[in-house]
Amino acid sequence: MKPKVVCVDDDPELLAGVVRTLKSLPVELLSTTAPRSALDWVAEQDVAVLVSDFEMPEIDGIAVVSRARLLRPETVRILLTGVRAFATAIDGINQGEVFRYINKPYDPAQLRAAVTAAVERHHELVATLSERERAKRREQITAALEAEFPGITHVVRAFDGAYVVVPTSADIAAQLGVDGLAVRR
Repeated sequence: MKPKVVCVDDDPELLAGVVRTLKSLPVELLSTTAPRSALDWVAEQDVAVLVSDFEMPEIDGIAVVSRARLLRPETVRILLTGVRAFATAIDGINQGEVFRYINKPYDPAQLRAAVTAAVERHHELVATLSERERAKRREQITAALEAEFPGITHVVRAFDGAYVVVPTSADIAAQLGVDGLAVRR
């Protein structure tokens, strides 16, 4: 399945240019002039990359990438802007954790390279997230086992690394010859 890239720009001609630029990449492109539609896609689908314009009347690009980060943190965000202001870049980085900040007019090769790198970053983030989820699940299982069978997750080792088997009450009772007695825990 091809990774999804969502492009949003309120100017239909500029949006069409971005789509043409990215069309040669092995991605599924979704484009819209409505920032709310782009955010809906991010919320509902596994979107690898969001390419957003900065200056839009409905919602500015900083708000779009910030909301996208909250909806789906593993969606990598790229901000396109014609505004060459340092404050714009800082806001994008701080609020939306923007992966790349590209000035308009953009170099098509630079945009393709940024989206390609963003797709790779998305794969890394998903793998990291999956590993975190597996680790969290292991911790939950270990805690449940420990709650049901106290001491089961505590392993005692000798100085040479060998496992030390701690005798249970049942083992001690059997050694004493009273293995027919009920042992309480």
